[in-house]
Amino acid sequence: MKKQSFIRENPWAFLVVPLVFALFTAAVLYGVGRSLVAPYEGLLGLFFSEHIEEVEPRDLLEAASAISDDGSPVLPLSSIDYPAEGDRYATISIEGTNMQNPVYYGDSHTILNRGVGTYKDHSGAGIPGEGKTIMMVAHNNTFFSELKNVQLGALVKLETHYGISTYRIIDMQVKDYQDRTAYDFSRTDENLILYTCHPFDALGFTPNRYFIYAEYLSGPKLDPAR
Repeated sequence: MKKQSFIRENPWAFLVVPLVFALFTAAVLYGVGRSLVAPYEGLLGLFFSEHIEEVEPRDLLEAASAISDDGSPVLPLSSIDYPAEGDRYATISIEGTNMQNPVYYGDSHTILNRGVGTYKDHSGAGIPGEGKTIMMVAHNNTFFSELKNVQLGALVKLETHYGISTYRIIDMQVKDYQDRTAYDFSRTDENLILYTCHPFDALGFTPNRYFIYAEYLSGPKLDPAR
């Protein structure tokens, strides 16, 4: 009597047997591959690692021992703790409004949910005292909602961790968000630009921005050569 084969008696064997062989082969290849690659994993990690150590933002204003308001002193740039991305380094207030808001370095979404942001992605943009264009932004329905009440000639005060800077508003304009004439990073005189979305009651995307321009009056000057 002819003996029946295992595969004929068990139709599922058509699936199981190839699967077992496939798994066994994969295990062997994995073991061999790991033994060959393992010595180089550390070296590869040096080139392809995407891990970036996160630095906790600082509150430079809170850490300051005293805030100077003695006119326009010249300070060595190296003597101050220059803010890093996310650091709170100032408070902004504007005459004739109830504004008294924290100012952070950078203008990411996270920062704008916490207060007023400072544009930093251009060599011609700076912080108070650097003699550059200072451009600050905040949401129109939160931290910059008071801009709609600002009048020409009003004073803007920036209380930084190294002194108090004062500016006078000289112009206000509504411009398209892509209009590059709204700012000038080639200027060598210190000036302040505040902007937010317009109209002020807009909740979604709007192509217009409300710009406020102010001239420097007083405050510490940071000497980059010292």
